[in-house]
Amino acid sequence: WSVLLTRVPGRAFTATVTLLLMLLTMAGCAIPRTDLEDPTFRLAAVEPLAMGLFEQRFRLTIRVDNPNDLSLPVRSMRYQLMLADVDFASGLTSRSFTLPARDSTTFEVDVTTNLADSLPRLMRLMDRQRSSLDYSLTGDVEYGRFIRGQRPFEQKGRLQLSL
Repeated sequence: WSVLLTRVPGRAFTATVTLLLMLLTMAGCAIPRTDLEDPTFRLAAVEPLAMGLFEQRFRLTIRVDNPNDLSLPVRSMRYQLMLADVDFASGLTSRSFTLPARDSTTFEVDVTTNLADSLPRLMRLMDRQRSSLDYSLTGDVEYGRFIRGQRPFEQKGRLQLSL
């Protein structure tokens, strides 16, 4: 490098150094941050939109807690929801949003299901005057900027029913 830089005259030297600094800066931005904590994804609500014999539509409300000091842009999310051990819904959302730094946010996903086999079981569970149902929410999130690629998540909990 020193041989190359000593042969470059005045302005060209400054331009070369500036270009090298810009390239190093861009390379630093491409390095994934490993000190970031994964956000927590929780199921906050399930709202029925339309109930048909072969197809049902629901709106899922998902709460996300970001423990990091910086906001995280989400590009897409793939998810699978088990509700009371029933394969309830799965899908992919490509609607992007930003998780605010050290804050919580909610977003909604409309899903279409075919619960022909499992809907009677879910209805029986709800008829027993239960105040909550166990759930498992798993999937991958694709972040932008600081975390590249897909990062998995898994959350188990209890969904409070509003009867």
